[in-house]
Amino acid sequence: MPWQFNFTKRQWLTLAVMGLADFCNAICVSLQAPFFPNEAEKKGATATEYGLVFGVFELVVFIISPIYGQYINRIGPKVLFNTGIFTTGTSAIIFGLLDRIPGHTGFISAAFVIRIVEALGNAAFLTASFAIIAMEFPNNVATTFASLETCFGFGLIVGPMVGGALYSVGGYYLPFVVLGSTLFCVAILTLCVLPRHVDEPTENGGKKSFDDDPVEDPGCAGVLVSNLRNFCVDWIFECNVGTTLAPV
Repeated sequence: MPWQFNFTKRQWLTLAVMGLADFCNAICVSLQAPFFPNEAEKKGATATEYGLVFGVFELVVFIISPIYGQYINRIGPKVLFNTGIFTTGTSAIIFGLLDRIPGHTGFISAAFVIRIVEALGNAAFLTASFAIIAMEFPNNVATTFASLETCFGFGLIVGPMVGGALYSVGGYYLPFVVLGSTLFCVAILTLCVLPRHVDEPTENGGKKSFDDDPVEDPGCAGVLVSNLRNFCVDWIFECNVGTTLAPV
């Protein structure tokens, strides 16, 4: 039956934790959409400038993901996964301090730097997800990846709503510290739950890695195609967030 999955307990737990991580990660990278344009306007930023602050995120993810994929066997998928989540959570919290930076140039420059670092963490997280899925679910890669993409997409929907609500309650800093800290807690959970993967032995006694077969390399073809799609769609969306939500 097409909807019958004989997943082990370890696989179900891995899928649940990764889905939660995807959901929280998406919230953190999208929560500022409703109120950041207004804050940027107060600092004298133009719609083009703070629109590019959003758009540079996907540009960096698109560029850096294949590089992560090239070195994922040396770094390890679990290390890359958790490092990416911790980086994204830290960047989200630091992004909440931007309103304390006086002046237009300092504000926009810091926003670009933090957003780029956040994108580096997000790219690491996404690239490692491909590798973990390929190793944990060799017979259900498409289904599990689609499930995680659903969690990520749902997080992109929920993020602006939750971010806007927290902004209304506690101002600029509250959404970032609450949701960034939540992602930190999820990162600790994944650190404890996700299995540690080692290279599989081959028939000749060596170690099998994704570099042995470029078609199976989750850091190249899969990540590149996925991020090409994300880049084309999200660049258009995020570059227009500033003009759409700009205060009148």
